[in-house]
Amino acid sequence: MSLFGRVKHQGRELTSRALERHLRLGVTGLSGSGKTAFITSLVHQLTQGDDSGNLPFFDVVQQQRYLGGQLAGQVLAVPRFPLEQNLQYLQQEPPVWPPSTTGWSQLNLQLRYKAGSGVRAHLQSHSELALEIVDYPGEWLLDLPMLTMNYTQWCEFSWQLFSKAHRAETAQPFKQLLQGADINDGSELYVQQLTDSYKQLLAQFHQTAGAYLNQPGRLLIPGELAGAPMLQLFPLLPEQASQNTALAAKLTQHYNSYCKHVIKPFYQRYFSTLDRQVILVDCLSALNAGHAAVTELQRALQLILQSFHYGPSSLLRRLFKPRISRVLFAASKADHATPEQHKSLTLLLQQLLQQPLKNSQYQAATTEAMAIAAIRASASGFVQVDGLAQPCLSGTSADQKKLNYFPGEVPATVPPQAVFERHKFTFLPLQPLPWHGTSALPHIRMDHVLQFILGDKLR
Repeated sequence: MSLFGRVKHQGRELTSRALERHLRLGVTGLSGSGKTAFITSLVHQLTQGDDSGNLPFFDVVQQQRYLGGQLAGQVLAVPRFPLEQNLQYLQQEPPVWPPSTTGWSQLNLQLRYKAGSGVRAHLQSHSELALEIVDYPGEWLLDLPMLTMNYTQWCEFSWQLFSKAHRAETAQPFKQLLQGADINDGSELYVQQLTDSYKQLLAQFHQTAGAYLNQPGRLLIPGELAGAPMLQLFPLLPEQASQNTALAAKLTQHYNSYCKHVIKPFYQRYFSTLDRQVILVDCLSALNAGHAAVTELQRALQLILQSFHYGPSSLLRRLFKPRISRVLFAASKADHATPEQHKSLTLLLQQLLQQPLKNSQYQAATTEAMAIAAIRASASGFVQVDGLAQPCLSGTSADQKKLNYFPGEVPATVPPQAVFERHKFTFLPLQPLPWHGTSALPHIRMDHVLQFILGDKLR
């Protein structure tokens, strides 16, 4: 894109921001929280599923003021979110989930509606809102806390994490490798060999239930940085990191370069100009993985949310220093629990986020928590047991078996470790429900989501 083209594009965006006709939405979540499914469903509901029967709590639709949404053009050099491909996965026989994100992408929408009141309702046939949505691998999000640490502090943090019950055994071989390492060898080949071993450890952690904080995320999904020297990066043992050696010096240099040239630009490009944010949290998978996993999930959320700026929006701030004015905390995969458990799931999410919510930066932002399923994977109902109606779910397991079952109760608070020791949670992974593309994607509370995120802008 030429310099003139970029200036023209930025000028249009500033004008739209000033007139509040442009909204940048950030969908934030760890790997596996359902970001791809959420964005796919949100866009489909706005472009194809906009009827009151499907979105009864979305005011602009319920009041028959919504004229529709359509995909808008975007900068050709920006990767496009694969909406159509994702919908094809969902229409397969049997349907499958779209693949996880492996790079950043963007999708732009133009929403058209009738103003409900005021001068615009009388003078304009319609109004428009530009909605910009960005997707990225959840693994990259986890690098943001590294900006608050130097290399020595990061090593200390990493090995404290690796000592936890669900990680210690997996980390032991790499720990032994470092204990025998030549810390005076900072050569390219030697550093790469150790990095390869650490990359294998990260891949193992990535497959370990409840191991969320895996840094640096670009070692797992390098994107365009594959082969870059700054990705020769791993945490030395704390006692090694504090010594003045060739290996520690090399890794410190790479760490500083990674923070400066990868993490900071990533944040500035995708997060520094957000207007609204959806934070997706998969609480049920964490419960399945045990107490240490729930604790690590809570810690990961706390660290990540410290990186964002929240507060009310004003004209000058929207133009030059945007802040996130609305934050939706969403417990994803609510369809993996029966409907009467959704209130407990929401309460559990609120407790996991209790510390971040206490942070004063949230006091000026409008927040809400709810349990959702962006794309339904189950149907709910009842079965008779000893003459009593018991709630149940019906769906398809990951190995394509038909299931009718009660998944168990969701605790409204984080259970103490003793509960996990005597009880195992088993919220099963499910495949999406059959869908043929002729109707709106089935969901749970996506109309509530749209109302909270967009309702005030579509009045």
